[in-house]
Amino acid sequence: MNRWAAIGSCAGLLLLGFCGWHLMRQISGGPFATPAKPMVRLELPRDGPEPGVLATYENMFRCTIYYTPREAGVTQEAGFDVTEETRPGLQSRKFPKDFLRAVELEGYGRLAEPVERKAYLQYSGKAWGFAERPLDNHGRPLVAKQSCAIARPHELIAPDALFSVRCSGLPMGFSNIRWRVSDTGSGLQPRQLDLYWGDDEPLGPGKRLCRPKGFVGDLLSPTITVLADAR
Repeated sequence: MNRWAAIGSCAGLLLLGFCGWHLMRQISGGPFATPAKPMVRLELPRDGPEPGVLATYENMFRCTIYYTPREAGVTQEAGFDVTEETRPGLQSRKFPKDFLRAVELEGYGRLAEPVERKAYLQYSGKAWGFAERPLDNHGRPLVAKQSCAIARPHELIAPDALFSVRCSGLPMGFSNIRWRVSDTGSGLQPRQLDLYWGDDEPLGPGKRLCRPKGFVGDLLSPTITVLADAR
């Protein structure tokens, strides 16, 4: 019995020794060690613009709004001068006086009723006429809440560039609009961005004829973000 007890004790010591040796090999990274998991490195934010942003300009541009006034919104009840007048080139057709004034300021006006299937009145600074749709200086259709005219030369924003405008006091969702430089204006000042709002009623008579009723606010100290074009 003592002999078997001695054999058992030796076997226990051998097993204990083997476990200790295996544990040491695991710690030291020996050939029987369990492969370690790869380390994950956290990338720190890099300096520079956000992804998809090419450049950001703060308080470097002056933004203005232009639009196409609707004849239907020029009413006596709203305080407009609705005295009917005509202009050379309008085929002796008469329109409200304040509507003609608004068209002189904005270049186009939406007629209450089409004339010879043309829905717009046009004034080019030299002549009056009728048009199918508002066009830019390159003869391309204006796109509401997208088309933008810029003065020459283009210093910081290139032709066909895509950008957004952000500043306080603007209508909800205005900062989400993506504008595109698609036109040039001879009467624009350097670093002026003229944004096309689309068809709308005039804000009011007098000086307010150049403001659309649907745009409430002023584009003061805008931040211009030039975006990468995904086209």
